[in-house]
Amino acid sequence: MSRVKVFFNSSVNSKIVASLAGLGLVGFVIFHMLGNLQVFEGSDAINGYASILRDMPILLWTARVGLLAVAGVHVGLTLRLALRNRQARSVAYAARRYRFASVASRTMALTGSLLLMFIIFHLLHLTAGVIDPPALDGLDAQGRIDVYGKIVHAFSNPLYVGIYVAGQLVLGLHLSHAVSSVFQTWGIEHAALDHLFKLAGPGVALFVVLGNLAIIFAVFLGLLRT
Repeated sequence: MSRVKVFFNSSVNSKIVASLAGLGLVGFVIFHMLGNLQVFEGSDAINGYASILRDMPILLWTARVGLLAVAGVHVGLTLRLALRNRQARSVAYAARRYRFASVASRTMALTGSLLLMFIIFHLLHLTAGVIDPPALDGLDAQGRIDVYGKIVHAFSNPLYVGIYVAGQLVLGLHLSHAVSSVFQTWGIEHAALDHLFKLAGPGVALFVVLGNLAIIFAVFLGLLRT
């Protein structure tokens, strides 16, 4: 048996690697949200930001492939751990008691699955342009892809606003438990810091979700327009 297989046969090791991959995804989500907030600075800012990324194709595609790999590791290991836990319980509990478990912690599998579906939709919508393809046709005055126009076009549609708002609520619920649970997975416990660890997840979730919702509703309410 290879060392890699032996390493990942340990549930503890798998949880640690899954949590590290998850943290990498959290970092990307924060970076992505902060980059998108440039829409409030106007079309030149957000279009210039997107153009800079496109002008570095090697770096951009390396980041995309790396992100895909990290996401695959996170999803794969968490599914494997969930299946292991289910197989370990050959007999279901007669009654479930969630005295100390939050809604976020009890629904991690569900929110993770819904989040994966939302990410696929988002990529097909605003990245690949498979959904609503005419939105990709516009160029700004400097000949750059009009990302600002795409965002305004997308969130002027109530259907897409509803889908993205629902996606943000799912993201927030997933993040609120995922970030806080990292400290427990790593065995980091301290009486003076435990309260801060518990607040870290909801804090990060609120920061990300409010940032993304600000963009969505600014467009929908007509505060941002072409």
